Amino acid sequence: MKKRKLYFLLTMLLPMVGMSQQNVFIYTNPISNGIDTNGIRDCQVLKDGDWWYMTGTSYPHWEREETNGKLNKGVVLYRSKNIIEWEFVQYIIERGDSSKWYYRRFWAPEIQKIKGKYYATFNCSNPKAGFLGQHIGYAVADKIEGPYTIITEEKPLANGNDLTFFEDTDGKVYAFWNRGREFGIGFAEIDLLNGVFKTTPQSAIQPAAVEFDIDINSDTLKTPNNDGRLINKVKKYHAWDAIGIEGAYVIKRNNIYYLFYSSWTRGYEIGYATSISVKGPWKKYEGNPFYGAQNRSTCERNGLLYTGDEKSPFNQVGHNQIFTGPDGRIWLSCHGILKTNEGKQPKPFLVIDPLDFTSEGNIKQLKPSYITQNIHIQ
Repeated sequence: MKKRKLYFLLTMLLPMVGMSQQNVFIYTNPISNGIDTNGIRDCQVLKDGDWWYMTGTSYPHWEREETNGKLNKGVVLYRSKNIIEWEFVQYIIERGDSSKWYYRRFWAPEIQKIKGKYYATFNCSNPKAGFLGQHIGYAVADKIEGPYTIITEEKPLANGNDLTFFEDTDGKVYAFWNRGREFGIGFAEIDLLNGVFKTTPQSAIQPAAVEFDIDINSDTLKTPNNDGRLINKVKKYHAWDAIGIEGAYVIKRNNIYYLFYSSWTRGYEIGYATSISVKGPWKKYEGNPFYGAQNRSTCERNGLLYTGDEKSPFNQVGHNQIFTGPDGRIWLSCHGILKTNEGKQPKPFLVIDPLDFTSEGNIKQLKPSYITQNIHIQ
């Protein structure tokens, strides 16, 4: 009799346990299961069908191409059933030969589904072929896993980095990317079929102004004054996004456009600007940055006060994209680098967290989570 009662209780409880597990999404940042042990930067997560997919900057990252003599292979693609355990799919775009503009430094790729097709953006350089510095381009496919056809095969769209696409509610598509301090993050309407801009590129937002202090004992920067004499000026950074901005990503929510961006001035952090039109004008949020991590040595080097989270294991978190999370909210995906990697080869891995908005449409301040999170799903 006792055995029958115990069996009855177990058969009643097991479905309840399964239901509890199905209604809770559990994760712990950073996420690395199934990802290249060298890490992945600039992580973009998106859902397609029954799978979650992820792309980003695969190893070797930037200067590591120079130090280890290996070149980045191209645009990597991973997939997962739960955002936690990943498996490598393939390189959906492979590095061209040495005559191609897309030969070195594949950087910050993304995949956008627009009008039923998948557009994979990427950023590369090839100084020996005349493409000094990063340049932007993209490919198209009928399925997310490919095969992809490179639209910008013969030449890139323009010089710059971190290309992303945004389809507005009227069906027009815009390219956003960053191109140096003077241009900042800019945009142009694009003809996706033919790989050309339909409007003249213009700046959307720029880094914060840099102030200069005169220092007669420094040779940091010399500029002629009005009477021809040389005076010494030293750059002084007073804002979190003063050195440079990058990593554009655009969404529209409740008739407000959000332009996300990152800066490495204090470590790596994320802010955003808003507008009532995709064409601007864009206004940076006064509470920026709303997310990210500071690096103490970077702050000291740039003359900025360190105000980071002492308990956080991260010293860099940034370059985000946006996706709809398992609970239906807007989430961000990006990469985080642990403090334990400081002074060593950085190993960036996936970081995700949900975003919440105020009634005025502002994004609430959020620190990258690093303890296990339990998200209840309705």
